Amino acid sequence: MNDVVAFARSAGLAAILICILISRAVGDDNLVFDFGSPHKFSGIGLQLWPATGHLAERDALLRDLHCRFVRAGFTSRLTDNQVRNHMSVAEISSAINKAADSDETTVYSRLHDEITQLHLKLDLVFWQVPSLWCINSGEGEISHARINPDHIQDYANWVVAHLLYAKRLRLLPSMVELINEPDSAAGTQFSPEQYDALVFAARATLDRNGLAAVGIEGPGVASASTVEAYTQVLERSGHISLLAELSWHDRDTVRRPEPAGFAGVPLGLLAKAHQLPIAITEFTSESPQWERAPYDSGPRNRGDNNAADSPDFAVSVLAEAIKLVGDGANSLCYWQAEDPEWTQDAFGLLNEEGQRKPVAAALQMFSELIPAKCDVANQKQVTFGLASACVRTERDWILATANLSQESRKIDARILNSPFPAKVVLGRRFDSHGATPQVVPASTVTLDGQNISFDLPARTAAIFVLR
Repeated sequence: MNDVVAFARSAGLAAILICILISRAVGDDNLVFDFGSPHKFSGIGLQLWPATGHLAERDALLRDLHCRFVRAGFTSRLTDNQVRNHMSVAEISSAINKAADSDETTVYSRLHDEITQLHLKLDLVFWQVPSLWCINSGEGEISHARINPDHIQDYANWVVAHLLYAKRLRLLPSMVELINEPDSAAGTQFSPEQYDALVFAARATLDRNGLAAVGIEGPGVASASTVEAYTQVLERSGHISLLAELSWHDRDTVRRPEPAGFAGVPLGLLAKAHQLPIAITEFTSESPQWERAPYDSGPRNRGDNNAADSPDFAVSVLAEAIKLVGDGANSLCYWQAEDPEWTQDAFGLLNEEGQRKPVAAALQMFSELIPAKCDVANQKQVTFGLASACVRTERDWILATANLSQESRKIDARILNSPFPAKVVLGRRFDSHGATPQVVPASTVTLDGQNISFDLPARTAAIFVLR
């Protein structure tokens, strides 16, 4: 993990330098959006658990957010005690089928019906490696598991066998993350070299078993700051070509000023992105501010007076989404659709009773306006505490901004290399004081050819549709 640590440290220093070097003129921000070389954005998805006690509420949420895909973890009834070394794909498949029961197949059948009816693409992720194939250290809550390199092919067989089971259940995914957060102690750790070996083994095993259509998205690391440690190894081996999408998780507001976006990603990586679509397969807001007054608890721990139930949290999440889209993401997946009864975190858009939180309304204000495969302008600046993105559809421009500072800002935006909009047809804003979006009168916006100006209050996100 030395390479990973080194990159994380260098990225942290870079973030400090950015904070020092970026000077923000209080109350006046000049934004430039260039459509000369835009990137594509294919839409927003949600992380969900196959089992739910609020199916109708979840379906309505997915529809209202205009989700294009869902991401789900995939497991079976096969236990670690039923796994042995050097099992073939066929042997693991047989064991999975023998262990399956009606409760499991019913849950997966309902998931199939749900995504089919909603016309959603499915991505799957595998959470951890069976313990038999791991090297464990520590005990109890502080124990860590690392892949035993002698069993990387065993695990690749295990993944493929589960995907064949998913296929039998009509849940074959478009994309799969082979292991969740290989850089994190929360699951099973893979060094960059071990992850490279896993990609090679899994791709060959997928192809041999008739699953060539399933793409691999990776490395799926927990932070933008560790992406390059993995891609450099994949680049040296040539196995970067085996990835269909470059993926990572955006939990970087834990350590970086919000909105974080791609702040931790080395510029060299972003310059080429290895010619792969960038998929942010988990994002949310984990700023330390949610664990402080005036809140009694934050999104990591469910409880009364929880920050995750507040409009202020909703503004931060929406700002992170806008920042990610503007920075270059081709797709986003929010963690997560609902608060399941078997966990204690509160990141869900639905609470334990299936009721929507303010963050659901905030995300919908943005996502319902974004069609599939739209163009996103290249931004010419970085502004501290401000998120912005400009999206072009077949007939409209959507300008999205979010001010996370404690001061009102004057926004002066310019659109380059694109026809000019003639009018403002819709304006909405979401602020830290209300649980639903508010209308922004067109009269408060100045539109002059390629230029648009408006005031953006503190802790507020605003979306404008221009035509």
